[in-house]
Amino acid sequence: MLLGCCALPLVAQQSDSARAGVRVTARDTAVIQRLDTLGPPITPRRAFLYSLALPGLGQSRLGRPSAGTMYFGFELTSIAMLSKSAYDLRVAKRRVREHIVNTYQLDANGRPLLDSLDRPIPKDTVPNRYATTGEDELRSRLKARRLHYEDWVAMLAFTHLFSAADAFVAAHLWDLPEQVEIRRLPGGATGIGARVRFR
Repeated sequence: MLLGCCALPLVAQQSDSARAGVRVTARDTAVIQRLDTLGPPITPRRAFLYSLALPGLGQSRLGRPSAGTMYFGFELTSIAMLSKSAYDLRVAKRRVREHIVNTYQLDANGRPLLDSLDRPIPKDTVPNRYATTGEDELRSRLKARRLHYEDWVAMLAFTHLFSAADAFVAAHLWDLPEQVEIRRLPGGATGIGARVRFR
């Protein structure tokens, strides 16, 4: 009995490492509860606002990186094309009335005649690629560039709204298991179907 009382605790015996010194905080409990539920990482309203502000952000927060990248790519393309069409419109507005001098008026010695500001006097002009001789064609060229600009503004707005709507729906359908597949149907036909299981 004396030997048993004087014996030191064995070094090989260690307390359970899973429980030793581990404290579960309120934040850890909230994270565990959130992971245990079938709810989306963000609410549908927040997903809508994220994707409305930046297309693809709501999809990335919902764990859909492919869709998020696609919407973000559309956004970058729309911004680039909007910038180019705005530049084309500015150039068309600036140069729509300009003409290119073809020949100048010459004196008897073959030198150009000068006006009061010592500028050569044009004799014959040709329209540039933005301006033509017909007034209707002038308007149509300028109108075409304005329509291009308006189309890309509409495309940019559509990308924002469609991405936001997609994120909103994806957040609502977060816990819906789906399986989309393409396979040959009987008789050699090809079809696209979705398999949905309800719990």
